[in-house]
Formats: sequence, C-alpha cells, structure tokens
Amino acid sequence: MYLKQSTAITIILGPFVDETDGKTAETGLTISQADVRLSKNGGAFAQKSDSGTCSHLENGNYSCGLNATDSNTLGRLRVAVHEAGALPVWLDLEVVGANVWDSLFGADRLQVHADEITAGLITAAAIATGAIDGDAVAADIVAEIADAVWDEALGGHLGAGSTGDALSDASAGSASPAAIADAVWDEGLGGHLTAGSTGDALNDAGGAAADPWATTLPGSYSSNTAGWILGQRLDAKISSISGNSPGAGAAEFTYTLTDAGSGNPIADADVWATSDSNGGVILASGRTDQNGRITFYLDPGTVYLWRQKSGWNFVNPDVEVVV
Repeated sequence: MYLKQSTAITIILGPFVDETDGKTAETGLTISQADVRLSKNGGAFAQKSDSGTCSHLENGNYSCGLNATDSNTLGRLRVAVHEAGALPVWLDLEVVGANVWDSLFGADRLQVHADEITAGLITAAAIATGAIDGDAVAADIVAEIADAVWDEALGGHLGAGSTGDALSDASAGSASPAAIADAVWDEGLGGHLTAGSTGDALNDAGGAAADPWATTLPGSYSSNTAGWILGQRLDAKISSISGNSPGAGAAEFTYTLTDAGSGNPIADADVWATSDSNGGVILASGRTDQNGRITFYLDPGTVYLWRQKSGWNFVNPDVEVVV
C-alpha cells in the first residue's frame, strides 16, 4: 500500500484474532496511541504521533489514524500492534513523494522531462570514449558540414599555404569566388569518388536512392544505417522527448495498447513499466502514440506495465516478458 509523504491518512489494521485459538475475532480491544508502533524505513520503533485511538469496524478490523508526522519519511513504514489477548498484527506501507503519488493516482506526471536535467550535468567525462565518432554520426549531415565549410568567410582562414589562402589568391585572377563555387557545386560526383574523398562521402550520404529525403524509410537502407534508424526508431525517439523516460535497458520493447472490445489503438495513454508487481520500482514511462504504441528499452525478464488515461479503466498491472 502506498502513502503520500507527510499526509494524514486512516488505515485498516486487522483482523485481530484470539491468541489462544487463533481464529476468534477480537472486537473489544482498546488500542491506544502508545500501542501503535511505527518503524520508519528500517528505523527504531516508536509510538505513532497521531493521538487518536483505534476504533473497531467489524470482524476484528480496526481503523487507525496516522498524521503527517507519521508519514514524513520516505521508504518502508511498518505499523505494528500487539495487544494483550490477541495475536500480533502489522502492516507494511510504502511512503512515496508527492510527485510519484500524484503521478500514479492523480493527474500529475513523473518529473522525467528535459527540464529536470540541471545545468552542467552532461560533461565530457559523462560521454564514453568513442560514443561520438564517424560511425555514430548520421551520413546525411555530411551535406550540412559541406555547406558550413563553403559558406565560411575566407577572412579568418588565410594562413600561408592554406586552402583559404589559395582560394583568396585565386579570386585575384580570372575566376571570382562565385564562379569557383559554382564550378565546384555544378561538378558531377561521378569523377570524384575516390575512397575517403569528399565526393565519395557526399555520394554515400544520398543512400541507396541517391536522394535521402525522397526515399521511403526504412526503404532500402541496411539495418542500423542512418536511414534505417530514422525509419524504424524516429517515432519512438520523438515520443520520449516530452514527459517520458524510455529506460536504459539492453532490449528494445514495443508495447501496443488497444481497446479490448473493438481492437482500436488507444493513443495518448500514460504507460509505465516496473520491475515489481506492486509498482514500486519504475523502470521507464511514456505516452502511447497515435497507433497505441510506445517503445521502452528494458533488460530481458518479466516487467509489469501500468496504464492510465482519463475516461478509461484498465486492469493493472499487465505482465509482459521482455526478451
């Protein structure tokens, strides 16, 4: 059972049964403030702060009030009572932050959006060596790099023997910079495809159909190429931009949420995955796209999926196996 941190609540303790026969309900116990012992997140037991006594409801079950001080510590909260004549009774509760509680049971969302990344959090040391290299950079940005090179003013690149110096000197002759630029960009790539050359890189950037923007994705692009990644994963990546956390596991897991009656996809539903059936350890969260799909990155094994959307009632959790 979850409790919202620093919030008063009335819980149900019981059933209290006779300590001799172990079955007869004890309906007349006097359970005072001092009788209700609390252990906050593994700490020493102490009486509850709420001064009220526990009242019998029926069949040995008692209502017991806790105040905001009783629930002020995050983590496991054990409530225990051992009253004379009855067997001991205890209840384990989980105290969670207000944002987590309101995300699970209210209208809030978990704070996993980009605004939660503080300034300076991503440093050079945080990026693995080789994480950003030639293989990791999509091929279709080569043209953008070339544009930036050719659009750069020569004034800051006139070192002796440099390309900028040579181009500047050439402008003093018969060919103007504009004419040189036109000649370069009007030149066909067919005669400039030496391995490793700019022409070869520009040609490869076009993909199998020569024009990356006119090619259906993933189309004829090989697995794990830039075109294939755009076609297969762009939607999943975009869906994780606002309010979502797709997880950091080794396996890509796509979940589709549909109406059990009509089979129609349910879009814009909040979905989160936990490693336990109680929903305490959240691995990833997000919102379904227009096709009712969401993609998480989880480690192989059993996961528990929780769904919520205004106007819908879901039976949670949905148990799935990630392979």
